[in-house]
Amino acid sequence: MEKIMQAQTLSDSSKQAYMRGKRVLEINPRHPIIKELRDKVAQDNESEELKHTARLVYQTALMESGFNLPDPKEFASSIYKSVQKGLDLSPDATVEEDEAEEQPEVEEKEPEPEPSSYDKDEL
Repeated sequence: MEKIMQAQTLSDSSKQAYMRGKRVLEINPRHPIIKELRDKVAQDNESEELKHTARLVYQTALMESGFNLPDPKEFASSIYKSVQKGLDLSPDATVEEDEAEEQPEVEEKEPEPEPSSYDKDEL
């Protein structure tokens, strides 16, 4: 519903505020991801990696609940960083450019004309 209200061309954002659902973030403290995050924060609460992971969990929860992400490009970037880390790739890894492979030229043959019914003798 929120997406429909935002798409209205003549809509007033101040009037939409009261119609939006109140957002509630519920955290399951028994979930293994939350337990591990809590343990790691107790060891080092200034870790950028932990902040990144917590932000990713939050953004995923927003998406799963049907809310719009404020910055989808940031979310995609976070996913790519997590995949890089999971694959043990360097954050500085660059994309290799494709080299243009030379392909031999193929001569095009003209299609042979199909025999028509006029070319055949009638009985």
